[in-house]
Parts: sequence; C-alpha cells; structure tokens
Amino acid sequence: MKLSLTRRRALQAGGSAAFAAFALPARAARENPFGPPDLIEAAKKEGKIVYYTANFTEVEQEVIKAFNKRFPFVRIEMVRAPGGQLITRIKTEAAAGKLAADVIDHSDRGLMLELQDLFQDYAPPNAADYLPSVLVSPKLWPRVTLGWSIAYNSALVKNPPKSWLDLTKPEYGNGQIGQVIAPSGGTTWTRILFERKILGEDYWAKQATTKPRLYPSGAPASDALVRGEITIAPLLYNIVWTKKRDGAPLEIFFPPEGVPVTPMRPRSRRPRPIRMPPSSSSTGASRRKARLS
Repeated sequence: MKLSLTRRRALQAGGSAAFAAFALPARAARENPFGPPDLIEAAKKEGKIVYYTANFTEVEQEVIKAFNKRFPFVRIEMVRAPGGQLITRIKTEAAAGKLAADVIDHSDRGLMLELQDLFQDYAPPNAADYLPSVLVSPKLWPRVTLGWSIAYNSALVKNPPKSWLDLTKPEYGNGQIGQVIAPSGGTTWTRILFERKILGEDYWAKQATTKPRLYPSGAPASDALVRGEITIAPLLYNIVWTKKRDGAPLEIFFPPEGVPVTPMRPRSRRPRPIRMPPSSSSTGASRRKARLS
C-alpha cells in the first residue's frame, strides 16, 4: 500500500510513541506526546504500520504488545530478517519503487546511513533528552543499547564456561559452541572487533579448533541453543533473556574480560515516497540504483 507524504505523516504521529515526532510547541507536545488529535484520528483510519526490523521477533512482539495497549486501532505488520538480508531487501524494494516499510529498525549505523535519503527528518518527543554523542542523523534515532553475553543450556552443560577465553577450550569442541557470523549486522561486528582488540588476534584461530557451528543471526542460534543442537553461544542478552524468562533451560552471564556493546540501534522514521521516472527511462532507473548501491 503506497501512502502519500501527508498520510504517512499522519500515521507516523498516531502510530507510535517511539516514532512520532512533530515540531510542536513545548506545551502542545506535553499535552499531545503522540501527536495532535487530528493526526491520531488519521492513524485510526489508516489502521496499519509495516515495520521492518533486524531485531529478534520475541523482543519486538513485547514492544508491539505495549504499543497496542496505547494504540489498539493500529495493526503492526512486522517483517523480521537478519541485518544484511534486511538491507538488501530495502535496497531492492526502493530501487523498484515498491518499498513497503513504514518504519525500519536496524543495528548497523553505517548501512543505515547509506539509505538515509529514503527517510524523512523527524525528532522524537524526548529528543532533548538524547546525548549529542549518540545521534546518528536527523533521520535516524537511537532506540536501545545492546550488550553481548554468553549463554548456555543448563540442562546439558554441567561445567559451563566462565569467560570469553574459555570458548577456546577443547572440552567445548565438536560443535558445542554456536557463533553468529560477522557479516550478519552491526551488533555482531561490535563483538568481532571486541574479540580482536581485547582477546587477541589469535582468538579466532584458537576458537576455530573447537569447530563451532555458524549461524546467520542470533535468532536461529538462540533457538538451536534451546533445542540443544548447540550448548553454548555468545548472544545478545535481550534475546536469550526472553527465552529464559519463558522457561527455557538457559543461564546467561557477562564475561569478566568485558561486554561488547552496540551503541544504540538506529530507528528510522517512515521512508518518504520515491518519485519514479517513467518506466521507459532506463537512465533514471540507473541513477536510482546507483544511489542505493
């Protein structure tokens, strides 16, 4: 469904406390933190937000539940994909003039900055509370700080690791450890750079001797941990905590060498409509693809 700029703005303001942002006077902003009544009424008529995210499904479902308590009249249509795949999808849809997402959430600042021309400027209601050092772009606003932990299946691991370096021990070999590959997104790159800088350039070679199983993102790795297909895995705390809370046999700890932290996930406001040239214009299509590549 394509929306005009006006209708997109209306849905934006009525759609979410996290996304809504308009240049309202201070008093009006306090009285209408999610947007003026007429815009919220427009959101009721629209009734849907298409939300692209690289975050974990379980985590985002918690956010959506909280959102729908405040806005039960707006349905969230969530599309979840690993970071690299999500960026590819956005670029492909945008190049074809069919970008379906209203809101995009991603962990890699660099990749999102490449796409910022697709987005509108905005400022969330609490914009004044943000530290200038965490701001990415007027089009991209931080959402949450993510920290890495080590999790293990407590039903299967009787002598659990106690540090990052323990993940190189032969006793955890033969595919017991699961690892998310570096190109999966910004959060994993943070962990990889931490390993190189803090644990040493030989850390990966040492860990390779344990023959870890590789996963494209944390979602399948965490599911495999619960099922017992792997027994130990470095994972972002927010995904394994929800599984532990729901009864999975998991234990989680922050290793003593340090906790790699991704400095806040950028979330974009609704992508702006793209003006498409006539279908016969191959030159225009080429320029558009070049801008997005």
